[in-house]
Amino acid sequence: MRRVLMALLPRALRPSVIIRAKAVSSGFLGPSTFWKIIGAVVFGQGSIKKFFGKNPETIAKQKLGFNSFVKVLNAKPMPAKQSKALGLTKAGLKAQASADVADSWARKAAAKPKHKIVKRAQKTAAMAAADRRKADRVQMSRAQKKAAKRAA
Repeated sequence: MRRVLMALLPRALRPSVIIRAKAVSSGFLGPSTFWKIIGAVVFGQGSIKKFFGKNPETIAKQKLGFNSFVKVLNAKPMPAKQSKALGLTKAGLKAQASADVADSWARKAAAKPKHKIVKRAQKTAAMAAADRRKADRVQMSRAQKKAAKRAA
């Protein structure tokens, strides 16, 4: 609700913009200690969240059509130990997302077999296959690589 109300206000009248401007003019560029502290809090929040908080992680971004994209985000990235224990990699997650997009295009092509849609479905299927091959290469451990080299 709050974000909707802020979107209705012109940018120059938003409280956050006014506070930031006052902190810069009176605090950082002026003599006021109070506004320096306010400025440090306002401008430091992003840095604190960046270093100590869990931020959404972009897994993949894929073009669907003219001027339309799908951006796949992991809202709560798991700790490195947990993802390593489960055997998850960013490449594997991207391959899964790419396969889901290719599947949706294949269903759309089956429903409406127009040339453009079929061509896009084939293209996304090829991208999904390439992403899956890349994910498989990433997951292959050093021992498996050595065994594959010995066998070849």
